[in-house]
Amino acid sequence: MIEVNEKYLKKLVVTRLNAVPPDVSFSIGKYGDFTRDQLIEQVEKGTDVGKAATEMELSFLRKLPKFAKMVE
Repeated sequence: MIEVNEKYLKKLVVTRLNAVPPDVSFSIGKYGDFTRDQLIEQVEKGTDVGKAATEMELSFLRKLPKFAKMVE
């Protein structure tokens, strides 16, 4: 598996979040609900919420090839 540094992951997640409309909210497990901008701030600061959001995004990205095969 390819090793990716934390700075790159934060940039990836923030870039993907910026593509979402600002009025969309996210529920991050036990941490509660966050606006897009609040979540971006958490990711950039590297908080537990930001780390959870990053892990969720990575999990989604890892599953994308399987989703693509389902719609073929």
